[in-house]
Amino acid sequence: MRQELLQKLSTTIVSFSQNTCRVIKGRWLDPYTDKIFFESRQLDIDHLVPLKYGRDRGAHSWTFQKRVQFSNDPANLFAVQKSVNRQKSAYGPAEWLPPSINFRCQYILRFQRIVKKYTLDQNTAELRLIKQAQQQYCG
Repeated sequence: MRQELLQKLSTTIVSFSQNTCRVIKGRWLDPYTDKIFFESRQLDIDHLVPLKYGRDRGAHSWTFQKRVQFSNDPANLFAVQKSVNRQKSAYGPAEWLPPSINFRCQYILRFQRIVKKYTLDQNTAELRLIKQAQQQYCG
């Protein structure tokens, strides 16, 4: 899935490893940092709504098929700088926002769209913090 996504998300033709199994080079815009990357080894494929976040909010009771759908949903996947993805960990917008201020509104709105699509449960305190962030960054 990683290799397919790297191909799809690249804004230029990609280069493959000698055995053609891995995408090595391309051109990717990381929305979290607003930086451009040319080497795939600098990127992670991030779940906008992290898998653990989903599990903790209801995905643990889903069917196997629904969990696979959630984990492979292209609307929930981004190529992002490894170190930023590691900082994000399993947090949602109540605890973490992307370094790029220009993407924060989109991040929050997209995150909440995925949460709604999969009917994940967010508690009142978390929703309050997300709403505050949304007001701050989306106007």
